[in-house]
Amino acid sequence: MSQLTKAITRQLQRQYTQPVLKDARGSWYTGADVLEDLALCETSLQQQNVHAGQAILISPTQAVTIPGLLLASWQLGLTVTLTPPSSTLPELAPQVYAAMVYSPTQTNELATQLDPREISMLTLILNTAPGFTYLVHDHAMPIARDSHPDLILPASQVQLTQQQLLQMAEHGQPRSQLSSLYDLDTGLLPCLTNLITATPFTLTPTKNAYLPS
Repeated sequence: MSQLTKAITRQLQRQYTQPVLKDARGSWYTGADVLEDLALCETSLQQQNVHAGQAILISPTQAVTIPGLLLASWQLGLTVTLTPPSSTLPELAPQVYAAMVYSPTQTNELATQLDPREISMLTLILNTAPGFTYLVHDHAMPIARDSHPDLILPASQVQLTQQQLLQMAEHGQPRSQLSSLYDLDTGLLPCLTNLITATPFTLTPTKNAYLPS
């Protein structure tokens, strides 16, 4: 567990029965809700043999699932590519990502293209998304890179480690309203700051999201 994930999970434990984040429908989720989602995602990825050195693509329209997914991925030592959902059907890239998270509609459409010998679909009952489904490449290999960033944000063209994110979040300003976690300065960093400082916040769908969250 890194200093970043430790700081956030400790704070979530302190807020176990208290509201932490609210989705676009007005539903509040407590520290317990997020911690349970984190543990379920981490366990599921481990059971699929997704491990440190591999990469995960996170691109859901269910924005409220992102904090738990990020924490679970980082605790496993994965490199996260966080990119806004596209209005077109994405191409599967199992040679790059060990796991992939898309919108529910995209996932269902991609299911018709899958080779079940290579890619599996896993469905979890998360507090933040009762019908959450993601894809796993069953034979993914670790990625050979000169550096191993913990986060890649194509929209902001940046790559960061968890230590860098922690330092930036600790000096950031909390915000009670967030609209896009795919933007580093106005979305993701304030989100991490909120989680570290126990600042409840509302998370609305990203402007790029074309489907209901």
